[in-house]
Amino acid sequence: MRKSTRKTTRFGLLSLFIIIALTLTACGSGGSKSGDDKVTVNIAVNGGLNLLSVAKEKGWFEEEFAKLNANVEWHEFQSSVPLLEGIVSNRVDFSFIGDGTVVTGKAANSPFTVISTIGVQGNQNSVIVKTDSPIQSIADLKGKKVAVAKGSSAHIFLIKALEKNGMKESDLKIVQLQPDEANSAFQTGSVDAWATWDPFVTTELKANRARIVESVETMNIVAPALMIGRDKFIEEHPELTTAFLKVYQKSVDWVNGNKDEAAALLAEQKKMDLELVKTLVNYTNYINTPVTADVQAAMQSTADILLEAGTIKDKVDISKTFNNTFIEEALK
Repeated sequence: MRKSTRKTTRFGLLSLFIIIALTLTACGSGGSKSGDDKVTVNIAVNGGLNLLSVAKEKGWFEEEFAKLNANVEWHEFQSSVPLLEGIVSNRVDFSFIGDGTVVTGKAANSPFTVISTIGVQGNQNSVIVKTDSPIQSIADLKGKKVAVAKGSSAHIFLIKALEKNGMKESDLKIVQLQPDEANSAFQTGSVDAWATWDPFVTTELKANRARIVESVETMNIVAPALMIGRDKFIEEHPELTTAFLKVYQKSVDWVNGNKDEAAALLAEQKKMDLELVKTLVNYTNYINTPVTADVQAAMQSTADILLEAGTIKDKVDISKTFNNTFIEEALK
């Protein structure tokens, strides 16, 4: 019995030592406040030509975050809906979306916060048709097949354009397609019209394959583009959030002062025609500012329209969707 007891005691002590060792190891490798462990910052490029692509090419985020013991991982999405899935699954910390996606995302309780405004033109959201199409107005879309990425900024623009013309989505035959699929469907004539954004709009126009029926400009619609941060990340890493916006501002300043060089960089990176990219870069007004009263009002209008249209089920209070603290700190 004594021999058995000694063995049991030795076994118990050994087990205790193993548990302690594993606990100490876990403390040292996860959640450590010693500063030895690097934070990974997940940045997502949300389609098209944008300043995140410029900063990525220049390595500016990697350079800045290295000073703060953090590294960068890049992700790419074609539109905002799959991007928000990345936010929910903790695979994306920072990216940009349109105001409509802010509304639909917050209506679905997606865990993100708007941290700056990066544009007010909606990236040239437009409804385009073939050059020889008989469609001349939004009213002419009744009963027609219209391709759109549901939940995208172009989808929200389409809803607003329809509302201004006394129409609803049910008046159309909506065809849910992501941009690459929609591009093919549009060019082959499988759809009558396409609600989309740049670079697709300008690409089709310059190739003489399309003309604009209506756009955010022709309808004088404010369509904000907004930078977002994943809630848990910006709460745990406010200094990295401010740093992120500082680097983005560096990108804004550089592109606005070097548009030809920026166009050449983006054309090479995206394998696009240089003259086309120059047109897009010169057309775009790049900014990085707090959410102003005008932008908030435009977003609230979007939220109210989507509620009335039945796209969302509950009212969204836009004042609770943004936090200007980080951008105000970054611009000091």
